[in-house]
Amino acid sequence: MALLAAVVLLTAAPAGAAPPIGVVTELHLKNGQIEVKPSGGGQWEPATPLLSVAEGDQLRVSGAGRAVLVFAASQRSAVVTSANSPFVAAAPAQPSLGERIMAALGFLQATPREPRAGLATRSPRDFSPVVMLAPRDTRIAADAIRLEWAGPEGERYTVRVLTGDGGVLWETKGVEARPIAPAGNELRLVPGRYRWEIESLAHGIHGVTFDVATPDAVAQAKAAVAAVDAAGYPSVTAALLRGAALMREGFHADARRELLQAIAANPEEPTLHLLLADVYSKTRLDNLAAAEGQRSVDLSGAR
Repeated sequence: MALLAAVVLLTAAPAGAAPPIGVVTELHLKNGQIEVKPSGGGQWEPATPLLSVAEGDQLRVSGAGRAVLVFAASQRSAVVTSANSPFVAAAPAQPSLGERIMAALGFLQATPREPRAGLATRSPRDFSPVVMLAPRDTRIAADAIRLEWAGPEGERYTVRVLTGDGGVLWETKGVEARPIAPAGNELRLVPGRYRWEIESLAHGIHGVTFDVATPDAVAQAKAAVAAVDAAGYPSVTAALLRGAALMREGFHADARRELLQAIAANPEEPTLHLLLADVYSKTRLDNLAAAEGQRSVDLSGAR
């Protein structure tokens, strides 16, 4: 601690500049570029070894470059890559890359491993062929709404997004069961609780709720994903950790999308199906949870 503080003092900022809160201890420049921009303004400049970093300074990494920033007060570090650039230095320091990954690993360790029971014992007449997939029981970013549901082919639906007290914010009619992402100029959301509905002549109205997260919560989730990306794990492990990190922060819709993409590339990997089963369980899609859980069991050979 004393040694790091001494390094920060020796590389202190010029008179009149903000006091340093940390120092860049590593610059990995191969196949990449690392730049810094002072909080007080100015141009992006190449970062230099043992660069002092003040509150609000930004680090930007491109390509395969990587920088390590160590905070003097806490002895925590931040790994800056293209995935989390530009990185804004802030005190107190956010949890380090290792802590974020440990949190995601802890979430994975808590994932239920026993096969889930579906609702197949109920009469088929109790089930609707219309299933609202996402978002449901989840946080989303205000600019990342994507409405997904499953239903009979050829049927047409009215889709709407409503405020928590039932006011219609956005609506479209006569669409098939396919993902819809309303344009930003059509639907502007702020943090809070919302509901979305689908309506058809044959199956009536179905609706579920979701929450638009605060910018801080979105940043926390992105930082967790960026930490996994920066660690350089094999593709399946990275997808699992990204999914776990997103689920831990309550972003179940993003975790589902992450896992479905990984399953498309690795359809016979049982761990992906197991975590997807947990996503479906947490969003009250019990039959899908049971199916993914059984798929995981079948692929792993466990009985």
